[in-house]
Amino acid sequence: MNENNTVPETAVDPVCGKTIDPRKAKIASSDDKGTHYFCSEVCRRRFDNADAKTKKGFWERYTDRLKKTHCTQTPPECR
Repeated sequence: MNENNTVPETAVDPVCGKTIDPRKAKIASSDDKGTHYFCSEVCRRRFDNADAKTKKGFWERYTDRLKKTHCTQTPPECR
């Protein structure tokens, strides 16, 4: 979530990479990193059951996808 504690307009499923609207997402999971939105129960289960090394791989791919999704002009905060 962003600074004013509202749901973002888009999110990326950290498992499969699908861009989804979290305001309409029916499947979410929370952990110490925040709330994660998923396109399916299969992706949520896969994320929740993953070990730390696998989750790290999910997060690396997730952040790469977020940069592509949210930063079309590559502003300084996205470098």
